[in-house]
Amino acid sequence: MKFESMLTRGIVILALVMVVGLAMFVGSAWSQQVTAAITGKVVDPSGASIAGAKVTAKDTERGTLWPTETNAEGFYILPRLSIGTYDVRVEISGFQGALRAAVKLELNQTARVDFEMKIGEVTQTVEVTGSAPLLNTDTMQLGTIIDNQMNVALPLATRNYIQLTLLAPGATHPSPNWFTGAQTGGFGAGRPYVNGNREQANNFLLDGLDNNQVSDNLVGYQPAPDAIQEFNMITNNAPAEFGNFQGGIISATIKSGTNDFH
Repeated sequence: MKFESMLTRGIVILALVMVVGLAMFVGSAWSQQVTAAITGKVVDPSGASIAGAKVTAKDTERGTLWPTETNAEGFYILPRLSIGTYDVRVEISGFQGALRAAVKLELNQTARVDFEMKIGEVTQTVEVTGSAPLLNTDTMQLGTIIDNQMNVALPLATRNYIQLTLLAPGATHPSPNWFTGAQTGGFGAGRPYVNGNREQANNFLLDGLDNNQVSDNLVGYQPAPDAIQEFNMITNNAPAEFGNFQGGIISATIKSGTNDFH
């Protein structure tokens, strides 16, 4: 009976350890976002903040609506949006509706979209066009976006998307011929030297998950360039959600479905 009691206690302890380990793994697996965000401020013609304004971002490729409201200071934020193109609309009683069309979000981008409302009926809509380019004023990271169009359009006989990391400022390699291996992340495959750091100092992510081999920090898996929506090569001032790197962060995301027939 004593042996059975000890065995039962050991099984319980092992189960608890596995649960805690799984919880830690899930937490770390979702720590790096492969999304984007929209933030901004809504004001009246005098520049005063408007609280309680309804802000809705519509994903033009999927038709998904993402609603929120401005706070007491007139600010709003829509976090964790899928990368793509959005129409952002603001409505509140006593003011004309405002629309900012075709806001394009890139991987890990926080786009700043401010609105100055005009007095009038809410049924009227003012479409904001010809605005200045969206500036990345809410994050300090420096990176290069390689989108699907560039992945497919550039001559890439190797089918090795890692070769495109050399397009980012600060990325180089003493032997570029190492990148000629056809879609492989194994021994001898090229990885960039970023800002003077060795190739082992990079961190590869795929849809937010760790994509590094334990052996020499090689690339774990390389999807075909046609399957990649885009990847972000972060070379400086990475946000706190990222870690495990001294050189660059190569964060790639796979294509997702839209309402268009392919």
